[in-house]
Formats: sequence, C-alpha cells, structure tokens
Amino acid sequence: MGTWSEDNFSNDDAGDWIWDLEKSKGLDTLLAPIQLVIAEEDYLEGPICSEALAASEIIAASVSGDYSRIPEEAKNWLSKKQGLIFGSKPKIKALHAKQALEAVKKITANSELQELWEENGENKAWRAVQNSLMTKLENA
Repeated sequence: MGTWSEDNFSNDDAGDWIWDLEKSKGLDTLLAPIQLVIAEEDYLEGPICSEALAASEIIAASVSGDYSRIPEEAKNWLSKKQGLIFGSKPKIKALHAKQALEAVKKITANSELQELWEENGENKAWRAVQNSLMTKLENA
C-alpha cells in the first residue's frame, strides 16, 4: 500500500480513484466503492476501502460545505455540470451520507486497511481521521 499519511487521499488507491472520478459524470463513480463496501459480506480488501473512504470524504465535504479536506480534483468535480448540454452539479443527498457512514463504520471495524494501520502502529492517527469523518457524516 503506497501511503504517505493517515489522510484519506494520501494513498495510491485513492489517488487513482480520484482521477477516475474527475473524468466521470453523475454519481456512479462516487457511490460505487461505498456500495461495494456495504454489500461485501467477506473480508474487505484495502484498495476498495481506500476508495470508499475517499468517496466518503467527498460526500462529507459536499453536505457540510467544508471543502478543506478534499483535493482540487474533487472540488472541480463537485463544481462542474454533469450533463451533456444543460447538466447540473452533482446532487449529493443525506441518504448518500448515511451510506457513506455505514461504509466507514464497516471499514474501521474490520478490514485489511484497518489491520494495516494497526500493524504499522499508526492506528491512533488514522482512527482520529475516521472519527472526524464519521462525525461529519452523522451531522449531515
């Protein structure tokens, strides 16, 4: 796992995913990793968890109006019109925040990503980031 800090965008998987998001239209790319985490009944692999946490950060930023923790690519995606001719900006709703919260809770409870942070001795800092994210999503 190429990771350089506990921030949810500071890893290779989230970086690759955000690049895909920036090129996308609509909410499918944003919601896909969250829905995969929620649907997974077996072991949650690290890459999908990293993508879901990044997506959850974008949802939290959108519903709270605080864009300070998301990268420029995500800000650009949130502000661009998504339709062919007369599109509108992405409409992220409270339901999306609820789904994101469910995914974050599942990831922090038992996943490869959670185990990797625990093994590296950085779990406390990573947990603080996730707790902050969950608070934003709970308040949506």
